[in-house]
Amino acid sequence: MERPSFGREYIINELDKISSKITIPLNLFVIGGLVLIQFGLKGATKDVDVVVQSKRELDALTEVLGSLGYRSPGLVEISRAYEVMEASEILENCDKFRWDIFYGRICGALSFSPAMISRVNIFYKKRSLSVVLASKEDIFLFKGITEREADLDDMRLLAESGLEWKVIEQECRNQSISSGRLWENALFQNLMELREKHKIRSPIEKSLQRIVEEKLTEDAIVQALKAGDNTIATISKTTGLPSHHVRASVKKLEKKGSLRINRSKRPYNISLT
Repeated sequence: MERPSFGREYIINELDKISSKITIPLNLFVIGGLVLIQFGLKGATKDVDVVVQSKRELDALTEVLGSLGYRSPGLVEISRAYEVMEASEILENCDKFRWDIFYGRICGALSFSPAMISRVNIFYKKRSLSVVLASKEDIFLFKGITEREADLDDMRLLAESGLEWKVIEQECRNQSISSGRLWENALFQNLMELREKHKIRSPIEKSLQRIVEEKLTEDAIVQALKAGDNTIATISKTTGLPSHHVRASVKKLEKKGSLRINRSKRPYNISLT
């Protein structure tokens, strides 16, 4: 059964209920469809995705929502896509309005970074409750790394509204570095789907593709070295990569300090640091 959607007025009413009960300062960072509502890109959303930055805030919010009749919908009703997002709490009321609450990290790796915080817009402030909205660019990034089909439609709306694409690319790169995961690949794949389904081309596609290919090449070389290959020729044979690509990547990895090259004799001997 399709879950209903809820507009701005309904959400404000729920926030009023929370603000009347909360007993500590509570700051909520919104990263979901409410942002699109605020920018006039859509009229309603099925849930509110929020980030809290302390366990105390998480406990306080879930306690207040519980007192307002919110309950966990149960694992059977939570789709795989929501499980992948790794929300700390998913709570739903009798109207089927849902809160997806994240503590610290989203999707198990993305953080609500200081740069993201610097781009927020105030949405609601009453008593001890403060609610701010992530920027359109950061919402696009969050939606660009998830597996929820509906997020592609939101990406289309955001792209059509006008975005600072370089902000999205830089934040994606920063998140990849801090988490150790290749978020550029997830974003690139969704951008390709956005182009295929909605004919929207973004100006960061090529640079993301270049980053992904470079990182995957480097990972393949590291794995080959771990398996015992130690020359350009043997690495090239094992990975199936052209020798000039291997040579260029090896030089970059050497500069990063990830490997060392013994140039005392040919062929050069390569090893991990």
